[in-house]
Amino acid sequence: MNIAVLKGDKFKRSRKKIFILSFILIAVCVFLAYSNSLTNPFIWDDAALVVGNPLIKGETSLKKILTSDLYYGTTTGSNFYRPLQTLSYRLDYFFWQLDPKGYHLTNIFLQVIVSFLSFLWVYLLLRNPLVSLAASLLFAVCPLHTEAVTYISGRAEMLMGIFLLSSFILFIKSENTSKGKFIFYLFSLLSFILALLSKELSAIFPLAIFSYGFYYAKEKLKNFVYFLKTVLPFFVISALYVLLRVLLLNFMTLRPAALTRVPFLIRLTVFPKVFLTYLRLLIFPVDLHMSRELIRPTSFFGYFFAWFALGSIVIFVFYCLHNKKRYRQAPFLLSWFLIFLLPQSGLWPINAFVAEHFLYLSSLSFFIAVAALLYRFLRRPLFILTVVCLVFFYGILTFSRNYEWSDPMVFFQRIIKFSPSSFQAHNNLGLHYQHRGLYEAAQLEYKKALEIMPDLLEARSNLADLYFKMGRLEDALREYAVVEKTAPGSKAGEVQNNIAAIYEMQKAWDKAFDRYRLALQLDPDLDFTHFNLARIYFAKGDVSKAAEEVLNSLSGLEPPEEKKPLFLEWIKGYLGSGKYHACATTFYNDLGVLFARQGYFDEAIVAFQKALELEPRYSDARFNLGLSYWKKGLKARAAQEFKYALKINPGHLQAKAMLDKIKKENLFFEMFY
Repeated sequence: MNIAVLKGDKFKRSRKKIFILSFILIAVCVFLAYSNSLTNPFIWDDAALVVGNPLIKGETSLKKILTSDLYYGTTTGSNFYRPLQTLSYRLDYFFWQLDPKGYHLTNIFLQVIVSFLSFLWVYLLLRNPLVSLAASLLFAVCPLHTEAVTYISGRAEMLMGIFLLSSFILFIKSENTSKGKFIFYLFSLLSFILALLSKELSAIFPLAIFSYGFYYAKEKLKNFVYFLKTVLPFFVISALYVLLRVLLLNFMTLRPAALTRVPFLIRLTVFPKVFLTYLRLLIFPVDLHMSRELIRPTSFFGYFFAWFALGSIVIFVFYCLHNKKRYRQAPFLLSWFLIFLLPQSGLWPINAFVAEHFLYLSSLSFFIAVAALLYRFLRRPLFILTVVCLVFFYGILTFSRNYEWSDPMVFFQRIIKFSPSSFQAHNNLGLHYQHRGLYEAAQLEYKKALEIMPDLLEARSNLADLYFKMGRLEDALREYAVVEKTAPGSKAGEVQNNIAAIYEMQKAWDKAFDRYRLALQLDPDLDFTHFNLARIYFAKGDVSKAAEEVLNSLSGLEPPEEKKPLFLEWIKGYLGSGKYHACATTFYNDLGVLFARQGYFDEAIVAFQKALELEPRYSDARFNLGLSYWKKGLKARAAQEFKYALKINPGHLQAKAMLDKIKKENLFFEMFY
């Protein structure tokens, strides 16, 4: 037998063993560092992207998700297009409903995947398993990444990281192999497309591919045909994505990016401070918090120093990028750092000058440099010991940082301590106070947010909602009058619905009726406005019209024409039963029971889902939904609902009995259900 073949096989087995052990070590470190985040609640934008996001609940079509902005369910909307992030939340919701533990667990798994892909990527670049493992471990547990991992809404960073690193690895594989070359390349392009659907920053990835070709395959890159066949397709896909965003998926948002108000020359002047702030965060990742503020230069000396620093940075970067006589890896890694940092450094008008999660992919270059320098200047035992100490230190910082995310009040108060003019922190702290019933404190925070940002629609809308709950209806109407003038067209219907609810509370039935009708004209998809309208008809004594509106509120329910009169009679009978109809949650649950008793389980499921859309922790509705699935033979989905009902209410005997029944019928219950 050929000795070379034996050696080759032995090398492959050894490399496979290294990869498996590296994956296990990375996974263990990530889980240890982020384990205490599992008990953290939803926080900040989680309320909009998960808790109040209609796209992840019910039977929303894939088309709707693929054509909606990320903040579809909010008053202001956004121009972020990240359908894969929304789809990931939808998948989480299917398994976990609104239990934050499941969403945190998904984020931890995603971080494990990104960290292992970073190990593979660095290995392909350096061919040094120790340096690759050290760099990926430092990346895996870096406390800067809590904004991406501990923060559920930061998931876009990891999704982008998974697909961009996968694309790069597959691209390198296609360059270094003849067998399956086209397949590797095709999947590299596909991964890039998925990255574009994860976060907009992915559009600059072709520059990283070009940089790799420039430093690792310059002779090939000189061949114009090679460039056309290998590099250009990435740029074409990126250009088509930008064109699609501009022409078809350019969503209207009420509040433009914060830095659009800052002139470009000021943003350019601030850049050195931004750059040095990021370096400081990478070297000393302490005093971490969201919503950072930067002090701009105000004096001649301040501007002179800023421009001097900018010139020095440009000269240094230019020298490093062109000095590749000995090490091609160093300039490539610097280019990677800059490619993913510059678009998020404030030079382009985005939402902030500095945010820790902006360093997510860029930080890979820093950790590779640290690992490579330690490997070069330290003996192997000392190198391993140093890396272990650094990983342990980072892990402790990350573990501690996770606790800061565990209490929303402490979290927002900490942000305000470092950034007193953070209108978002004041608004979110107000929301937290409101949820706790601390209405006076909430009012104070909303007003502070409006002092800083008078046109902050979220704070104005929250203040109006607070006044409504406090019974200060005239004050609520006054605030909604301002909101009504500034709300984007896509949210105008919701605003009219809220104004109508105030009139309904004042028993001004005609005004409430007109506003509800206007809300439906502006947005026909407002299902619960139909229910509100039904209450007005019922209050006026028109039970038939009330029944029609209730039926209209059940979107997703499309009864055949011959069944409609029957359903309307049932609803009219329920409305005339004397039960309390003001609570929509109870009403939909009772309506679902009514349908189920008549054997109409599809209709019952729609009604129970409506109840749960309003109150996801309604254990009886969960159980009833599970029972309807059970009757339809959907036992896996039924078991899921019974489990969730029992989790909400451990004393729910009916849910427990049904789960016991399923266990007896299926010995592999825990595995399959």
